[in-house]
Amino acid sequence: MASTFNINKPGKHFYDLSAVAGEVAGIQGDVLCCINQGEGPTVLLCAGIHGDEYEPQTVLRHLAETLETEQVIGRLIIIPAINYAAAQSGARVSPADGQNMNRVFPGKADGTPTERLAAFITREIFPATDLLIDAHTGGNDVNVVPMIFGFSSDECVVSDPELTRIMEAWGYRYIQHVTGIDSTICGAALAAGIASVEIEGGGGCLRSEELSTIHDGLLRALAALGVLQPLVEPQPFTGLHLSAGPEAQLVAPQMGVVEHKVNLGDSVTKGDVVALLYPLAGKASAPRELTAPVSGVVLRQARNAYLKEGQLVMNLGVIVG
Repeated sequence: MASTFNINKPGKHFYDLSAVAGEVAGIQGDVLCCINQGEGPTVLLCAGIHGDEYEPQTVLRHLAETLETEQVIGRLIIIPAINYAAAQSGARVSPADGQNMNRVFPGKADGTPTERLAAFITREIFPATDLLIDAHTGGNDVNVVPMIFGFSSDECVVSDPELTRIMEAWGYRYIQHVTGIDSTICGAALAAGIASVEIEGGGGCLRSEELSTIHDGLLRALAALGVLQPLVEPQPFTGLHLSAGPEAQLVAPQMGVVEHKVNLGDSVTKGDVVALLYPLAGKASAPRELTAPVSGVVLRQARNAYLKEGQLVMNLGVIVG
């Protein structure tokens, strides 16, 4: 693809990602869509870094098919499933190399298939990009409330106040404030002077309401940035800004099966019993009570009953501001 991809070519065009990653046995190549309508911001919209996170992949594939050149102002690059080998295998990581794509950025042009795809993004797309939108869900392990978090710096075209305005235009209730990781796509974008937004929500299976939430939120955000004509009604921000550090994570103290006593989006107080962990061996049947480490809002929960020692039970967000 490096020899055929042309980010400046006017109009709407599809490109083959397998030209970058190479052939993977049993895997069908996938596409990148580039819509170029002249002057305006450039946005990279990417999903499927973790292959088992299917909701945004489904939405982005629909947008790549249905958005018309005349609706775009500037350039919109859509990659429905950048880690397409993992997606087609029902797995978080690619069967070609077993690497977590969101820990290999900025990638290697002569590396593994996962590293080559990461390098293609950082070398071929990032230099022209003003904003990255990295779309995730809970995948096979976690259920997540719809939320967003962003990263910007003084070197970015999209400033921190402007990024906050765009995130508040999404229509989501929760905006999370976290510290980025350098080896992620958002970390690599920030190192290159590019602002980014990561979206989360859902997990496990496709639900119509969650697909609509992702679809409409993206359209509102793209319109707020000015790269897309308004296609859905804007919504005023009435949500919460939250922090979610390590102190707000609750992990399993031992192997067991978990019963959640609270729901996603619930507000809890430090010390509340939020889950029960049942033993998987021995005569005793009584569960161990797990309590909230901080006061906050339930943002993530393990979606599977079985947990290993140290595995995430839930993650809480603490209200800021």
